Amino acid sequence: MAHETALAGIRVVECCGWNGVFAGRILADGGAEVVRVVPPAGDPLDSEPPFFGDTAISIQAAWYNAGKRVVTIDTSTGAGRGQLLELVAGADILLEDWTPGREPLSVAELAAAQPALVRVSISPVGRDAVAPLVTNDLVANALSGAASVTGTPDTPPLTGYGNQTYHTAGMYAAICALASLRVAQATGCGQHVDLSAHEALISCTEQVLMQWFLPWTWPSRIAPRQGSLHWSGAYAVYPGRTGQGVMITPAMLLMDEILPWLEQDGMDQGLADRERFPDLLALLPELPTVMRVLREWTATKDPMELFFEAQAKHLSWGPVLSIPEVVESPQIEARGYLKPATVPGFGEVPFPGRLFQTDHDGPHPAPPARVTVRDLGWARREPVRAQPDRLPPGKPLAGVRVLDFTHVLAGPFGTRVLGDLGADIIKAGTAERAAGANTPAHPYYVCWNRNKRSISLNMRSEAGRALARRVAEHSDVVIENFSASVLKRWGMDREALAQANPRVSVISMGGMGQTGPWRSFVSFAPTIHALTGLTYLTNPPGEHLIGYGFSLTDHLSGLAGAIAALEAIQFSRRTGSGLAIDLSQYEVGLGLMGPALLDRLANGTAPEPVGNRHPFAAWAPHGIYRAQGDDRWAAIAVRWGCAMAHALRRDGPGRACR
Repeated sequence: MAHETALAGIRVVECCGWNGVFAGRILADGGAEVVRVVPPAGDPLDSEPPFFGDTAISIQAAWYNAGKRVVTIDTSTGAGRGQLLELVAGADILLEDWTPGREPLSVAELAAAQPALVRVSISPVGRDAVAPLVTNDLVANALSGAASVTGTPDTPPLTGYGNQTYHTAGMYAAICALASLRVAQATGCGQHVDLSAHEALISCTEQVLMQWFLPWTWPSRIAPRQGSLHWSGAYAVYPGRTGQGVMITPAMLLMDEILPWLEQDGMDQGLADRERFPDLLALLPELPTVMRVLREWTATKDPMELFFEAQAKHLSWGPVLSIPEVVESPQIEARGYLKPATVPGFGEVPFPGRLFQTDHDGPHPAPPARVTVRDLGWARREPVRAQPDRLPPGKPLAGVRVLDFTHVLAGPFGTRVLGDLGADIIKAGTAERAAGANTPAHPYYVCWNRNKRSISLNMRSEAGRALARRVAEHSDVVIENFSASVLKRWGMDREALAQANPRVSVISMGGMGQTGPWRSFVSFAPTIHALTGLTYLTNPPGEHLIGYGFSLTDHLSGLAGAIAALEAIQFSRRTGSGLAIDLSQYEVGLGLMGPALLDRLANGTAPEPVGNRHPFAAWAPHGIYRAQGDDRWAAIAVRWGCAMAHALRRDGPGRACR
């Protein structure tokens, strides 16, 4: 039991390009046996820059295929289709991005090979699109609206750095696969999911769309591009004394910590006058003034000193770090996020870890292995003995109960996904947290907490804690994003709850994780963006102070939380025991920067912002260009030979282009 992973015994066949490759990586991280099928011409990812040193080994292929086995099958031949059917017959899940009408295997062939197969079809806009749409990360970003709110009014909209649309689609695909697997395992009936990457992406810009749907609650109808200033007007990156940026927000402890600090330094400009501004409500109309004062004050501070002093006051601020600075983080070292892995043909390199840690993890992620179908030795899966009594009628997660202590956005978004899939989410709130955007009367709260039941508890009292423990003892998953060790103090950590309910899993979604020197630090998505290099690299050339215009990593941390819950449910179904899961939102952010981190660790690079150009020079032209009309733009991306990109990197433009 001690070494049995969450997804042990699950077999996955992956026939995907970019939109699905991260899903297979996530399932492999959970312990599933993932086989990636590539054509005779080779894995398309193998030609993707950057590369390990002077080799032809792609860093991106090594990262996204970590933990998988890669087999070559020519599905254009009868023999190849037979080999693919052989794999499907031994699999539980098929991830594919086949073009409708051009699938190598028919629905009937798939069903005959494996009647209980979970098939997740991933496409840019859905399989029922009028015409197939071809996208890449830039185009998908533009279509989702994300680029429209990122950048400045004087420059083209900015696409976010580094494959973030593929990460979003891949996370949703993993969620769909695991939720559907629960149904297939109980009923013996195959499941087919039609996943639109576009719909997945726009679910992560809903925070901005609220201004469209509910214009009377926000100062502007749709947030314009306003540099680093968040759509809410309350988060921004300001330069410190050294010129390095710091993400600053008055969203927490403005009256109790920030204004006294400004007053102490003689720079509050009257904002700390309690007669004029007796409470937060009186100060809110002055938010632009607050931000201006904070900008002027930040300019007098050393960014790193300000970061640590702010975090000591429980303020979720963070310096804008470059990739070389990111990998030197003491939190990364303390938590063992980087461990050596051998890249065949190159050598040993520190390799980043998973999206989250569990108490039943397998080996650290490592580059993929090349095998043949015969090497796999997969036997046909025996027919599933239906157990319909184990699955109440309804959606895929009907009968699952989740006790949800999360607040703000990341955690509530993750549990909302579980609720949308049919889980019974018990939203536990407290009077302390039910303020501002976290009050049930606010549209922000309503948006992230649909399909949930709500209870209010006084967790300062023993009666409140006892009631919470009773609910937890009748739940499958408890999820929270408190400071480290809060649940343990309440007697609600996994070890304590398991005495009454061995099947319960506990997911802690702390900003920095439950261990390490930064474990008590607090964060919002803009903090994570700053600390992981995402803000630094989402900029025009020569700039470092813009970053994303919305809270990307809040959504993707939420999706990681949903994946963690589904892995825990799968583990409990198989073993009768739950999991303890430590989900660091910081490490989720690091995982989204995986190729850039590996490029630094293997090659010593120090990547700089490239605006809307492809970060690894694989497409040209690649940008967002002005079109006719007021603030109208077109995203254009044209693929060019990655062999040329490799030659440019290896030989320089003079030799490569001769």
